Amino acid sequence: MGLPQLLLALIFLCSYGVALGGMLGATGRWRAAGVAATSAITFGFLTDPWEHAVMMVAFAVIGFGLFLALAWLLARAPEWFLRGEPIAIETPAVVRESETDADVPARTPVATAPRRPRLGL
Repeated sequence: MGLPQLLLALIFLCSYGVALGGMLGATGRWRAAGVAATSAITFGFLTDPWEHAVMMVAFAVIGFGLFLALAWLLARAPEWFLRGEPIAIETPAVVRESETDADVPARTPVATAPRRPRLGL
């Protein structure tokens, strides 16, 4: 492979990753997908025989898919393994509520007008 093929392969890989990611909006993702498709097609035209270029692009897409699937599985694995064990977290509010007597009436909040923040000068 020469320098043009390597550059086109790099442009394809980068723009394909940007098209899959959520960094850009819908318009940016469509443009990145267009750049990826254009560079993949040009890569195919510049590679002799073109079948090797098609296989390399297909392996790159499969590699991206496997990487994303592995990342998704690793992100969900703790949820699957810890599903049956609920974690009890006692916050200070829960502790205070459990320590208060049931005979003592609760205070009702008083509605006040909101105040403007001061600059503190």
